[in-house]
Amino acid sequence: MQHQNRDQFLAEVERIVADACGNPMPEASSALFRQRLDAMLDHFLLESQPITGVKATILLADIRGFTAMTERLPTRTVIDLLNRYFSEMGRVIKRHRGVIDKFMGDSVMALFGAPERQPDDLLRALACAVEMQQAMARINQDSATRGEPNLFVGIAVNTGEVMAGSFGSRQHSEYTVIGDTVNTVARMEAFSLRGQILLSESSHAGAREHIEVGAINAVQVKGKADPVIMYELHSVKHPQRLVVPRVEVRRSPRIRVDFPLVLNRMVDKRILLEPLAGRALDLGYNGFLIELDHCLGCGDEVATDLAPLLHGEPVGRIYARVIRVERCAGRFQTSLQFTNLDTPAHLQVKQFVDKTLWGR
Repeated sequence: MQHQNRDQFLAEVERIVADACGNPMPEASSALFRQRLDAMLDHFLLESQPITGVKATILLADIRGFTAMTERLPTRTVIDLLNRYFSEMGRVIKRHRGVIDKFMGDSVMALFGAPERQPDDLLRALACAVEMQQAMARINQDSATRGEPNLFVGIAVNTGEVMAGSFGSRQHSEYTVIGDTVNTVARMEAFSLRGQILLSESSHAGAREHIEVGAINAVQVKGKADPVIMYELHSVKHPQRLVVPRVEVRRSPRIRVDFPLVLNRMVDKRILLEPLAGRALDLGYNGFLIELDHCLGCGDEVATDLAPLLHGEPVGRIYARVIRVERCAGRFQTSLQFTNLDTPAHLQVKQFVDKTLWGR
């Protein structure tokens, strides 16, 4: 939520007034006009809000496997997909009276409780999260008719104290929220799988009577001494029952394999050059189990090229997210879930599994 060029806006308004009056403003009148309008903007624009401490609920949604998608699709297709995604997410957020804080690449962050707090902020945020996942199903139906790939979104919700207000300068200011609550929801979002909604302990406690949850996960995240407890939201019961659509990603045939592979960690969607050598132990449609000397963290993202190992043509990298790590005989058995589905690389994996199982 930002306004980047206030002077340009003031000049445009002055020009419109001058055109309506038929004469340009004298210099003294122009200065007075801009001064009065500038003061009015301070009262009406979010960018001019004082910084205060408030309790708010933060919702963060992010497309899974977006990096891989941009590598293989035409730029125009990626832009069209993103525009449909942001348009639909924006409509859902607005319907639940949330405030879009920002769009960041393929992510959207929404606020409930800032700049105005309401008693039902948390429940509206949770209903919004469920409807966002329902909207993704509609987007994918539309994409199927266009011959475009599916989009899957992971969502995290956290409630707590934040500092909210206008940050920046008069040249460039932005209304936003900062604080540990925001940092934590960003860490949580990294653990959300396709179609999931993860709640923090505070969000779960505040809505316990009105929601149904499934798996509970305790994870160690960067910057936190204690594990972060996350609950998978299944449905909300108030003000009406809304159910999170089930995205079946874990049920698939799996085969035993035994081949070496090299991974590269990803940080902020950038592939790090330092290789990690490991050994694949099993492989399925949606993920694989590997053994590493190095301990990766749950939620870490990696990239690898499986084509040479599967005796296939080079079709690009495949991307995955760490979902579980277990220490075994001094090494680390690491379960990964693919984040880029419906790509040539993913299709190659499925074909390899099918051929191994059924000889086709």
